[in-house]
Amino acid sequence: MSKEIPDNVKDSLRAIGLTDYEISIYLTLISKGPMDARELSEASGVPYSRIYNILTQLDKEKMWIIKEEESRPSRYFAKSPDEALIIAKKQYSDSFNEHSNRIIQMLSPIYQSHDTPIKIALYIHRGRDVCINKALSLINLAKNSIYLVSTKLDFLEVFYEDIKKARARGVTDLRLLVEAKALDDKNFQPILKKYDSLCEIKWRDQIFGSAVIVDEGEDAFIILSESFFPEKMSYFGVATDHVAFGPASLYYYDYLYKSANITNLD
Repeated sequence: MSKEIPDNVKDSLRAIGLTDYEISIYLTLISKGPMDARELSEASGVPYSRIYNILTQLDKEKMWIIKEEESRPSRYFAKSPDEALIIAKKQYSDSFNEHSNRIIQMLSPIYQSHDTPIKIALYIHRGRDVCINKALSLINLAKNSIYLVSTKLDFLEVFYEDIKKARARGVTDLRLLVEAKALDDKNFQPILKKYDSLCEIKWRDQIFGSAVIVDEGEDAFIILSESFFPEKMSYFGVATDHVAFGPASLYYYDYLYKSANITNLD
């Protein structure tokens, strides 16, 4: 087999589920082209007594190679790395979903039968600037989506340039939910029109606080303003490392957004 293929490529192939013999066969076919079983055994170093079982696994189960049935003896071809990896990723996803569903169905009732406290880290961010900086950090890390809820004009103004940059780098799933009274406030109109060129805007009669949710619930940050804590603090931001916080925030956001009204700024 060619010495040009670095060891870290083999490590990566092992990491996604190929055995050493399977790696030897696949890389031999990649390097030297189609071969029959005996040629592959000699070129790859895989014992001939094992070669057919491994070829069947690679062809029928993992689908990294193709067997040419018409030739005698049959020859084997390597699929392109990108095609093989697409198949491998789908197989892993399907298998993971099947096993995870079984684990959840069987073990969740057992876990829930005990009143077991869960330790989580709850992060409290106090003050306007601190909360804004935390929200901006999420916006700047977003890869796929940014969902905003805001009752504060100053938040929308501060967030705008970073939202615009996120859109420019390919974050196209952008949504904004505002309170109904914002539409009647002439101070909101300029910034809402600027957001209208970037994202879909909807409104509801009542919204409590502000929030930033990124990448379909991968992370979230909720901000409550002074109206919730009169005479105590100006802004109060909440985040947590619990795995359910982001998805739960997304679930509630989706509920609010789907039942909200589309904004017409014309």
